[in-house]
Amino acid sequence: MRAGVGVHLAWGALFAGVAVSLVMLVFRPVPGGRHYEYAVLLSAALTVIALLHAARPATFFRKEVLVFLLLSGLVLGAVNLSVLKTDSEIIRTYQTVFDALESGRNPYTSGTIFHDIENAGPVLGNFNYPPLEIYPYYLAYGVAGTWNLAVLTAAMVVIQALCGLALLLMFPRVPPVRFIPFLPLILLGEVKTTAAMTLLVTVLILSVLKRDVGAPRTSRRYLIAVLFGFGLTAKFLIIPLMAAYYWHHFDFRDLRSLARIAVDSGIALATAVLVMAPFGVVDVLKNTVLFNLVLEDRAALTTFYPNVLSGPFAWLGLKSAYPSVAVAVLALAILAAPKLRLATAMLTSAIVFLLVAPTPEPQFIPTLVFIVVVAQFTALEGRGLESGGEAGNNHDKRS
Repeated sequence: MRAGVGVHLAWGALFAGVAVSLVMLVFRPVPGGRHYEYAVLLSAALTVIALLHAARPATFFRKEVLVFLLLSGLVLGAVNLSVLKTDSEIIRTYQTVFDALESGRNPYTSGTIFHDIENAGPVLGNFNYPPLEIYPYYLAYGVAGTWNLAVLTAAMVVIQALCGLALLLMFPRVPPVRFIPFLPLILLGEVKTTAAMTLLVTVLILSVLKRDVGAPRTSRRYLIAVLFGFGLTAKFLIIPLMAAYYWHHFDFRDLRSLARIAVDSGIALATAVLVMAPFGVVDVLKNTVLFNLVLEDRAALTTFYPNVLSGPFAWLGLKSAYPSVAVAVLALAILAAPKLRLATAMLTSAIVFLLVAPTPEPQFIPTLVFIVVVAQFTALEGRGLESGGEAGNNHDKRS
């Protein structure tokens, strides 16, 4: 009964998110708010992703669903490529980050990093992405000897191509042709913003988890912790994934599980500290995590795109209460993890995180779709690649 109530509440929350975003789109109530359609698109996409995850493999791998996913990836990729601009904010932001680094300054304290607020113009401030979002693009800048749209786009596509290759390697018994419907979304589902490293870290974690099924090894457990640590210094989607993963492993009947979680979490946090250390851990946290939670601080450097939770709070003049409520809602989703299968727990925490985030973040849609694809292929693999109908009865048991 309780499980049924929880499922109904989850679906109700998803559809409520779509309804709230539509109301905001109609009334446009937040002063300075822009692009209300982003929240509509994100909440609708998250609902579809949840439906795809809930589907039996026999349904998920139907030709109609695969064609839908293929066309979605192709259309999204075409739209992404069509709106790229050579002088976009992200190009200029990273150029100022590189300039700061080459002049010996810390981009998290220099005050020289370019930001662009719609209808207000350029503003200089500190960098507000975590440090793992610097290294691969700084490397691309060094290899290419220049920085422009082509270099940034090529760097992201290369990283995302590695993610597609990893998907093939995860399921060596699956004919490569069966992955074609998912590749456009992985390769080109996001090329406007730097979400590639978050996708890559998530893919690596899922790859290790896949290898660990049935034959757990302590070394893999520690490797997962290190990967989560790197992920904490990429964009923030890894935070709910990590929290759900470790809380899912907590066993109320075995307190030793809490000790294992503490050790692994410690390894992850130590890894994150090492990555942040060259820039100052406090400075990084101040300009990333805290910056994104406080709506007033965000407004000083970025355009505010109202999201499902932040929009109504800004509308009602309750911006100061938003951080506490957002964290509380996310915590409730994570606390439910032990009652769910692992893939479901991680996906649920990620969906809730995106709904309560300050602004809509459709850049993470490919990452969530990747989680669903891995879960569905794993479920199908459990009963044999060609027995889709039978595998559907065993959905997600191994994910």
